[in-house]
Amino acid sequence: MTDYPAPIHRVRVRYCETDRMAVAHHGSYVAWFEEARTEWMRARGKTYRQMEDEGNLLQVVEFTCRYHKPVDYDEVVAIAIRVADAGNVAVTLDYQCRRESDGAVCATGRTRLACVGRDGKLRRLPSELAQATA
Repeated sequence: MTDYPAPIHRVRVRYCETDRMAVAHHGSYVAWFEEARTEWMRARGKTYRQMEDEGNLLQVVEFTCRYHKPVDYDEVVAIAIRVADAGNVAVTLDYQCRRESDGAVCATGRTRLACVGRDGKLRRLPSELAQATA
């Protein structure tokens, strides 16, 4: 994760997030990416809640995930985020998930988030995100 800046967010695979083989279900990554993204933003000085209270809503307009290796129940997954691309109204984030037990990359992914107001119209990214992308 050398090309992914700190902080790294960690999640422990809960039983309810696994399939019958005790492997993390593919759908779990959606929530894990969101949790990691929320903490990534908090580390940059503003929470999602604060941004929303200011009228800036971040809509996920794209989500992709590539699964490389399985992650089992009770394993810890370290999720790193980096800015892949940014514009005036949208930001694209890359995610890298590694099993802490052996450091293997278990998944990589990407989200694109557009900033909109409560009226649904595009808005400029908040300064905290614009600065994080510079």
